[in-house]
Amino acid sequence: MILLLGSLYGYQKYDQLPESATIGITYLTHMLALIVAGLSIRFSRSSLFFYILLVVITNLVLRFGWAGDELGYGLLSAFVPLLLVVLTLLPDRGIISVKAIPAYAILLLVSVLPTVVVMTSPAWTTQLVLSDWLPPQYFDWTSQSQSVLIVSFAALYVMLTLSILNPSLHVSAGFGVLFMLVIQLHFGDRGGSLNVFTSAALLMCLYAIMQETWRMAYIDELTGLPGRRALREKFQKISGSYTVAMLDVDHFKKFNDTFGHDAGDAVLRMIASKMTRVTGGGLPYRYGGEEFSIVFTGKGSRESVRHLEALREEIANKPFIIRRIGRRANDNRTAPVENNSVQVTVSIGFADSIGKESTPWDILKRADQALYRAKGKGRNCVSE
Repeated sequence: MILLLGSLYGYQKYDQLPESATIGITYLTHMLALIVAGLSIRFSRSSLFFYILLVVITNLVLRFGWAGDELGYGLLSAFVPLLLVVLTLLPDRGIISVKAIPAYAILLLVSVLPTVVVMTSPAWTTQLVLSDWLPPQYFDWTSQSQSVLIVSFAALYVMLTLSILNPSLHVSAGFGVLFMLVIQLHFGDRGGSLNVFTSAALLMCLYAIMQETWRMAYIDELTGLPGRRALREKFQKISGSYTVAMLDVDHFKKFNDTFGHDAGDAVLRMIASKMTRVTGGGLPYRYGGEEFSIVFTGKGSRESVRHLEALREEIANKPFIIRRIGRRANDNRTAPVENNSVQVTVSIGFADSIGKESTPWDILKRADQALYRAKGKGRNCVSE
């Protein structure tokens, strides 16, 4: 929304800028395209890469007048939103691979089809693209035909629906890029609209790439919890009184051997979801494997233990339903398991920093030793 409002304001003020500033914005657009395309290739973000190519192709077609007459421009304005939706729906198949050929074919279609249709000029195309279906007085705010507007709004509706039903960074970026392209095509092929709205679309892609790389570095893909790198940064900033807890899933290896790794992954996700709702302001992290950490900032062990007990009881009292095919531990043969309810428990060890001259890693080590004491007591308990 910030980039959208900023681009609209920048477009209104574009003609008031000195010539040196407009030249700089033109070069900024070129540099952004190269930087964002390079980053998308480096981090293998194929959806964002194809968004960038679509933005660049649309910019070039408008800048050099390749769309031709009114029919060609209408076709371009209708095809760009449709093709962006198709690019969003295509599965992620990489950038340089045989499976990416459909995406490149779609981008080629944007460049070639309007030119071919303009050269042949079939009557049905003109009737379909340029005709008015509703009273024209309601559409005097735009030079776009009603057919193009219907397609643009339909594409925006589809992308908004995808953003709500399947929220992800690349879908959100696609929705923003689509908005920029629709606005750019509305304002036409003037230099201001091309530079401002293309730059805004590329910045949206850049933001999505930065967010995705941050998630790759700090968020555990399986559980959605912050990972060990995030815990390390937390420890670099933490001070005063705090409590660190270590949590481990009881008999997890045996569970994996019995029911399979898919069921084991489901257990880890279930526990992670419970940990995100831990009371007392605890911040959960996935430490590694079946081990998790919780940090209570500003709380000692006496204040934290009741929140850890509540978490342990919530996990132990919630039956875990297995609906997958498992393995018999004795002969490794598969056996169907349908709606099999099992109890999953955790052991928790904790330690605090009160009255101790120790680093957070020392506190975590003591919490890990307390975890082993909890396991020695029979598991499914909390120990200090």
